[in-house]
Amino acid sequence: MTHTEISQAAGLRLEELTEMYLSDAVNNCISKPIQGESISNVISDVSNLVSENDRVNYFAEATIAKKTDPIKFANSRLKNGFLTGGISIDIKKPPVWEEYKSHTRNLRYKLHSWVMLDTLLTADEVSECNDFLYKAVDIAHDWIKKYIIAKENDEFAWYDMAVGQRATKLPYMLSRLIEIGGSKEKIAHFIIASEIHLVELSQKERIAFHSNHGLFQIAGLMAIVKSLPWLNKSETTFNLAIEYLQKMLDEHFTGDGLHKEHSPEYHLFMINHLSALLDSGWINDYSEIFDLTKKVEEAAHWMQTPDNLLIAMGDSKNNLPISERWHSARENLESGLKFFEKGGFVIHNSKSNGWSQLAYSCQFHSRQHKHADHHNFTYFAKGRQLLVDAGTYTYQYDLAERIYCESTRAHNTIEIDGNNYSRFRKDAFGSGIRYAIELGPCAITSGEVNHKRLISSFIPNNKIASTDGIDVEVYHRRTFIHYPNRFLAIIDEIESTEEREFIQWNHIAPGLQLRQYTPEKFGIHDNDENVISRIYNIGDDQTSLKPLQVIGQTQPHLQGWISQDGKELVPNHAIGFSSVGNISRQATVIDTKNGRTGDPYFRVGSNGNYKRFALTQDGSKVDFKFRIDNEGSTMIEAIIDGESFEVIVGNSEG
Repeated sequence: MTHTEISQAAGLRLEELTEMYLSDAVNNCISKPIQGESISNVISDVSNLVSENDRVNYFAEATIAKKTDPIKFANSRLKNGFLTGGISIDIKKPPVWEEYKSHTRNLRYKLHSWVMLDTLLTADEVSECNDFLYKAVDIAHDWIKKYIIAKENDEFAWYDMAVGQRATKLPYMLSRLIEIGGSKEKIAHFIIASEIHLVELSQKERIAFHSNHGLFQIAGLMAIVKSLPWLNKSETTFNLAIEYLQKMLDEHFTGDGLHKEHSPEYHLFMINHLSALLDSGWINDYSEIFDLTKKVEEAAHWMQTPDNLLIAMGDSKNNLPISERWHSARENLESGLKFFEKGGFVIHNSKSNGWSQLAYSCQFHSRQHKHADHHNFTYFAKGRQLLVDAGTYTYQYDLAERIYCESTRAHNTIEIDGNNYSRFRKDAFGSGIRYAIELGPCAITSGEVNHKRLISSFIPNNKIASTDGIDVEVYHRRTFIHYPNRFLAIIDEIESTEEREFIQWNHIAPGLQLRQYTPEKFGIHDNDENVISRIYNIGDDQTSLKPLQVIGQTQPHLQGWISQDGKELVPNHAIGFSSVGNISRQATVIDTKNGRTGDPYFRVGSNGNYKRFALTQDGSKVDFKFRIDNEGSTMIEAIIDGESFEVIVGNSEG
């Protein structure tokens, strides 16, 4: 639940303080008794308390990109304004707050979170003058006078995330004001504001543990109590903040460090703040929290493509440079296989003969930022993106573009009867990936999902009701064999209690063209008609497949589109392979070797417990046999370029 008014506890505390003389109110916020009746005497004693503690460092805003020259950037923002949502906010003076009530929710939240002050405060930390600080303080103080001292209200004044973000800025500005001998009244008002934010963020029922907003609230609470230890209840409140942080991490991250909101962009969004907590030293003594936070940080290194972009899945934008969200670079990309077993995510990187990457997601932990995309994957080979996710779109859930980007058909997975996979909380399965191993140069990974219900693909996600569910019994196992810069095989095995249509969708990267050679064979070409790769699709004896080529379709529904910036859809090639029946078994091969490749061999046993896949490229053969025993373990026998392998992996319970 999002709150629009100050909490009862913080409201009562504010009433108490505003009924006092200003000097008494400040004195009442301080942990040590202070002698003196005038505000000057009280502030003087506060200054002495401040001098006893370490200088406060600015806890930088994690929601916007950092610049290498903060002073130059701050001067640019002062000249041109803070641009958000197409609106430029003048940061040379306080805004007329109420004039923004007709603007978007996002802009209003940013205004009340003081996000626009980050540029000034970051510059102040390295500046030799106080000009940036003065402008930031003027804006913040104007807000404090209006919404704290005068107790006016705006539905975003006490918006959960905005409160947390203000709380990271308050102690820095307060400490700097005291350091430079600022106005006694301003210092007093900042102390009262810090006290009220401390009380507000101490209320457990106000912490948004279910979303990423909660982390900003907890970080704000920590910033106040660790930066202003002389405030009332700072020491005991820090213990409360640690308790909240532990709960937050448990709810938002799997034990192997993967964020549960299904989107690499939000993983980085969270780790930027967690990294600041690591750098602060505040949690060093809490080993369990520290260790998990380090795992989350390490996981972030796997969230990039070989061309230094963010892996785009869920509510992650396409074409987002990783450097804007994370301090990594291409040379930091790790080779090898990374399996987030609890998270439900696999990345296989190889830089042999040019970078290749398979990123596979089969996870459902919560509805937060979750698309209908179980078994989705992206594929990078021979130094470029080949198969992509359709991306995300602005958070207006009833827009056709948003509905499409969240839909099953917008992802590289199987669409069932034109419907979406369920995102009801009761259908959450955590990780659906059963194993991920390396055999010689290959990575083999497999996941499974038991679909109990589907959802119409035309209903906005925020308006889905329990009555909208379509009851089904559909089992889907997906297996990948990745031989970097040779081929990627995607094997789908589906069983249903009723006859249905299954369409395996694959979305081609922008800038590439799709060409059909035969009913089962396609080519991916660049704009100069050079062949980048070939696509082979075959079914077993029980599966008849029909290819579907789409680009920029609008009726009866959107298909063959991609959102590269989260704001606009552009036409894009998609290829589907349709089958109808109770059983569908097919193998799709993305051939990146572009040599002499024979037709793939693919067979599945009648009971589904045996399958074989074989492929010959330029005389080199791979042959994989999979046998599943009664306990659900899988024996894999493989011959890869003349070398034999045998391994037993996993079971149906992971």
